[in-house]
Amino acid sequence: MKIIECRGSNTRIGQTIGEALRQELHEQVTGFLPADLGCLQKEAALLKASLEKHAPGVLKQMLATASAGGISELQILALNCPSGSADYGYEQGCSNAVFGDGPDGPIWGKNNEGHYPPADKPVVNCQGPRPVCALKLYPDHGIPAICFTFVGWFSGADMINAEGLATGHSSVGSKFQQAPHHVSVLQWLYKGMFEMKTVGDYARHVTSMPLRGKGFSQVVVDAKGNMASGELACPIAQIRWPANGLKAMNCVNHYQLPQLEGRDGRAPEGLANSKGRQAFLDAALLDGDRSITHMKRILASHGEYSICRHGGKDQSFTEYSMIGLPRQRKALLAHGNPCATPYVEICL
Repeated sequence: MKIIECRGSNTRIGQTIGEALRQELHEQVTGFLPADLGCLQKEAALLKASLEKHAPGVLKQMLATASAGGISELQILALNCPSGSADYGYEQGCSNAVFGDGPDGPIWGKNNEGHYPPADKPVVNCQGPRPVCALKLYPDHGIPAICFTFVGWFSGADMINAEGLATGHSSVGSKFQQAPHHVSVLQWLYKGMFEMKTVGDYARHVTSMPLRGKGFSQVVVDAKGNMASGELACPIAQIRWPANGLKAMNCVNHYQLPQLEGRDGRAPEGLANSKGRQAFLDAALLDGDRSITHMKRILASHGEYSICRHGGKDQSFTEYSMIGLPRQRKALLAHGNPCATPYVEICL
């Protein structure tokens, strides 16, 4: 996984991304977009109009990335459309957890999952793992942040910023009706991570307007140890707060608020696996000292419902693992299964 440092205006940040990830951008376009983009032209235009109104800086980054990376405006917009390549069924098995306190301060941990094992051959017709990257972002106007995402995908769903706010997501789904003019949830989160400082800021940001997208659950923790879970059943966003006295939370691939039960549309097998991982995490998060070592042990765990996943009964493959340390303003990254891959530090 490439780690790219970007500084300056939104346009300059986009140019740096495009120049550094030109090959990976072309892999995304050829592997994960239909050859005829006519079916996405209308939605791409709606996405562009929504971003121009609600997140113009994100749009500038996006268009500059396309120009510098040698792909078209339509292609970069199509990659980010809620019903474009972002909706091809990836990230079905991601597991997230946060500690509110411990010997290493608050911690966020996540394993990012895909449907395919690592491969060294080109991806064709969406069959294979998507190119991913880590971006160290230092905007002229905004909070510096580290972003983990698919190449060309402007998503704030897995990020940690220099104010000590960290957030990770799991793919869920939503049965609620959405309007095409609603702002895209992933780009709205991306914009917010350059502005938000606390869990309270996050709660206000995600509930401030209707959102559009597949539907996600999130955990979020800040440098003071505040925790919450955003249950983003687009266009609705609900906040799940920790029970009194709890120092840890998790999110997996279903909504845990009773008000949203059954609103995700997940298949029975996938829902059973998600609930199994939730039950495992509920117990595992309490079984330790809430340290980095404790989090690493959870992320590398195998069993009836594995968190570190290798296909087969686990249904997904762990592509990479992340640990965010809000007080230290840094993240740890293992590109591969955390049971076998060492973590490297990425500092702001």
